[in-house]
Amino acid sequence: MKRNAIPFMVCAIALAACSTGGTGTPPPPGTVTTTLPSGGVYKGSLKGSTAEATLLMLFDGTAYLFYGGAGGTGLAGVAVAKNGAQSGDGRFTSDSAFDYHIGRAPALAAVFSANFAQAPAVAGTVANKDGSAGLAFSASAAPMLDIAPTRANALGLYSGRGMTLGGTTQTRITVAGDGYLAGTTTSGCIFKGTTAPHEGTNAYDVSVTFGPAPCPIPDTTVTGNAVLDGARLLVALPSPDRGNVFLFDGRK
Repeated sequence: MKRNAIPFMVCAIALAACSTGGTGTPPPPGTVTTTLPSGGVYKGSLKGSTAEATLLMLFDGTAYLFYGGAGGTGLAGVAVAKNGAQSGDGRFTSDSAFDYHIGRAPALAAVFSANFAQAPAVAGTVANKDGSAGLAFSASAAPMLDIAPTRANALGLYSGRGMTLGGTTQTRITVAGDGYLAGTTTSGCIFKGTTAPHEGTNAYDVSVTFGPAPCPIPDTTVTGNAVLDGARLLVALPSPDRGNVFLFDGRK
């Protein structure tokens, strides 16, 4: 009886490991289990390039890959994924993604993939559905994951570039303490909106309503998300039809 005591106690403590039909039972062969996406901010670069890459993952299956241009020319585009799911082995996939490269129209439909099996390191691809060259990136969890997003942190005047697929204009955005947002461009556009901390992730929810032309996306309300990296604010706001995007890259 004594020889059986230890195994019995182990089973009592770790039922999942000893059960033949409990929650710890491996799924049948071929079954794919899913988990919540690995929310957070990851920083790295595009593979085979010095271009920077910032990955924002939200827990609702949305992902943003902000990427720079060759030679450190600043933000060059963003890939935005929707309705993604993450398998039990740490692989996130969205078949509903678009790659928005500034100055290159139209937006390209893509499959967005990221592997979190080696977290905090992550590697992924944005594979264009038309067969053209896509993107590959690698990154690791950013230290700013420990900094909770707050309205106080976002408060300030940011100056930088406002971008769409059609081009770039110098842009200024002011974020007030109550989350109110207002912006202007050198081309004569005035816009307004709101920003608020995104629950559970170091990100912000942003909504902007543009005025008439020459605004980048005239007479349209766009929504999306932003990352605040120190003094730098990165914003991505896809149009409602996902055919265009408003990007902002600025500092305060």
